[in-house]
Amino acid sequence: MIRNANLRELAKRIYANKLARISDKREFTRILALISVIILFNSVIFIPKAEAGITLRLVAVNPADIEQTVPVKVYLPMETKPEDILYKEDLEVGYDTQQGSYYVHGEYTLKPKEVLEKEIELKDIWVIDETQISLLRQEAKSTTDDFKKTNFAEKAALIYQGIDKKLQEVSEMQKAATISPGYHISNYRSSIGLLNSAKADLLAAKTLLAEVAPKGMAKFTWKIILFIIIFLGVLGLGFFFIWQRQTKIEAEQKPQD
Repeated sequence: MIRNANLRELAKRIYANKLARISDKREFTRILALISVIILFNSVIFIPKAEAGITLRLVAVNPADIEQTVPVKVYLPMETKPEDILYKEDLEVGYDTQQGSYYVHGEYTLKPKEVLEKEIELKDIWVIDETQISLLRQEAKSTTDDFKKTNFAEKAALIYQGIDKKLQEVSEMQKAATISPGYHISNYRSSIGLLNSAKADLLAAKTLLAEVAPKGMAKFTWKIILFIIIFLGVLGLGFFFIWQRQTKIEAEQKPQD
């Protein structure tokens, strides 16, 4: 990684050479403003901090020999909300409706050759709770078990295997050591994609179960109805024999009277 001192010196040399070719003063001012913005975007560095989560470092250089007022603006990761910003120095927070993302901005007067450095500390919100993964796996297993008495048990088992594989990949990516916060955020976004795919598979399994379950319930219902009919038949037959016997006894007792 290039050290800050080397970064400043490199930026000064590159942009000093470019500015030396500009003769028109208005063109000089316009290009300088553009250069300030370019430096801003090309100097965004992610630095991990255990206590803060993620630090976004902003570096801008005024390579000119005159003092300049420079507007600075940098977009935050798209998942970031204002409440996730722990520290932003004197920068203001704005929202871009077109990009659907928050950004920090400010305006600073830089002296000739001056280097501006700002830091923005963010919560590490790019983490998927292992409990969420575990609950989804349990729900998938429970749904698969409901298929065991249907003709779709094998298909449900294949769906579960796919869900379990995706959830394992999510867990592995969450546990993997990240080279940089940028890589960490990229892993999170990939994990979210896998997680949503697993949820879609589970929804498909539940939809299939809903189509299969009524048939199984119908069979069960007919069994209950048949049992009730048989029970009532046996009960009625029993009452018939009792009534017939009682009638016979009464008929035998009448002549004796």
